[in-house]
Amino acid sequence: MQELDVSKLTIETCFKGTNVKTALVIDEAPTRAALIGMLTRCVKFIDANKTLTEPEHIAMTVNELLQQFPTFTLEDWRLCLFMMAKESFGPYYERLKLAQFVDCFKKYDQLKQPVVQTIRENERKEDQRLQDEAMRHLKPEYAIEINTLAARVQATDWMRGENRLTYTERQKMDRRQKQGNK
Repeated sequence: MQELDVSKLTIETCFKGTNVKTALVIDEAPTRAALIGMLTRCVKFIDANKTLTEPEHIAMTVNELLQQFPTFTLEDWRLCLFMMAKESFGPYYERLKLAQFVDCFKKYDQLKQPVVQTIRENERKEDQRLQDEAMRHLKPEYAIEINTLAARVQATDWMRGENRLTYTERQKMDRRQKQGNK
């Protein structure tokens, strides 16, 4: 796992990271060790009186967090635990057990949802733009607007693949369009 400065991580960059479940499938031992290491550093940094001290408790906490938050990336874990260390989710009152970790991960997930929705919406818009651009080259009505030669093509023939423009005709049409835009 690449060590980046955690303070520079954002939810947007975390979203593009490696999914924890995928990382566990690809290379389980190092991934699990990294998660346990992150959790242990967070526990040591917070230094609460009632906290996770036994290795079994830490392993149980990691397993529970993996089960409840399977969509998190490794970077999400790092950022969430960093935010916990900064007490961004509130004070812990000398208690840092599984319930507090689950609560903080839930709060982080709530922070993450609007950002993920925005990213997904932008992806949908880009996909729609690319699809519209592709359809511009496929539908005969677009060709008719630019090139009168394309008027000889009927829509039904077009969809069957008959009477479409030849490569040379398409190049001429593109050149005319470029000349018209200048």
